[in-house]
Amino acid sequence: MNILNSRFYIVLEKISNLFILNVLWIVCCIPIITIFPATAAMFSVVRQWKLKSEVSVVKPFIRAFRLNFKQSLLIGILWIPFTFLLYLDYFYVIQAASQWRTLLLVPLFFIGLIFLFMTTFLFPVMTHYQLRLRDVLKNSFIVSLVYFPTTILIIILAAIFLFILLYLPVTCLIIFSLWANINFSLCNRAFNKIEKLRIEE
Repeated sequence: MNILNSRFYIVLEKISNLFILNVLWIVCCIPIITIFPATAAMFSVVRQWKLKSEVSVVKPFIRAFRLNFKQSLLIGILWIPFTFLLYLDYFYVIQAASQWRTLLLVPLFFIGLIFLFMTTFLFPVMTHYQLRLRDVLKNSFIVSLVYFPTTILIIILAAIFLFILLYLPVTCLIIFSLWANINFSLCNRAFNKIEKLRIEE
């Protein structure tokens, strides 16, 4: 029996790769400003695992980090301030007079919901398709609405992962890459359906 072909070895290899990828991501996120490029690189590696049966981690990560750096950094420059602004808006609206609160909270809720939906598909779309920044944002929004059940499932799983991380901080050593792996797998199902529809047309 060849140990390299055993199920135990395959599982161990996958866990090891997830751990290495997770550590790479954390290290590259330390400068803060590189969080989005690092996340794009992580999703790109996961994509190669899924579609090309790649098992390497470090070289593909570095290559993807450089390739997606500019676009993902620009998205980060948009995403982080908008998230902070949305949070401030919610905070101040809650403090507002009661007659204005509901009128302001409703549009803010829908804006936040759309923003959350786009975020679920943002990195999978960015790494799966070679698109301009505007098209990445547009397609993330469209796909998240068209495949609404997938979007909701991703959000629920993200909440579960966040809960696990808060109560078991040690999982930070693997939970981010594991999340990227599950996220892309779910998004890739939507991508496959899109490709199938294109072929049928």
